[in-house]
Amino acid sequence: MTASPSEPVEGAAPPAEAGLPRGRTVATARTGLLVFSIDGQEYAVPLDPIVEIVAYRRPTSVPGAEPWILGILPLRGHMVTVVDARQRLGLQERDESGATQVIVLRESGELLGLVVDLVTRVAPLVAAEREPLPAALRLDHPELFRGIVRREGGYVLLLDVQTLLKGPR
Repeated sequence: MTASPSEPVEGAAPPAEAGLPRGRTVATARTGLLVFSIDGQEYAVPLDPIVEIVAYRRPTSVPGAEPWILGILPLRGHMVTVVDARQRLGLQERDESGATQVIVLRESGELLGLVVDLVTRVAPLVAAEREPLPAALRLDHPELFRGIVRREGGYVLLLDVQTLLKGPR
């Protein structure tokens, strides 16, 4: 029997060292943020659209796709469009390592995968902790961010999932 992409799937989560219990998906917890690392910087997305987290495996490329779309990946009878978060954010190409993961999200009825270096933890979000990005940053693509969240003496960049995964129209 094939699991629906919205159902938790045993064994699909990152190891407990990443802040999630082994054998559980983040689909069981619906509040807060999923924090992950890309090029040494911490980023976060809301837990709501997350279906599961899987280990990275090379997707099948699709000719004519945007350069930041790596291709498609089959996942339990469904196709996941895989997005390279590094390239989408304008960062250097990544070295594929054993820690590289794909955060599978449901967005507008589609399954989309966001390739990240490492999922680190689930964190609660208190509205007062979220701040807008400072205008002085002058980012190339400010539309990709929803703000910053202060955490343990540092900050986490909060990504706008819809814009990040769908790209410019």
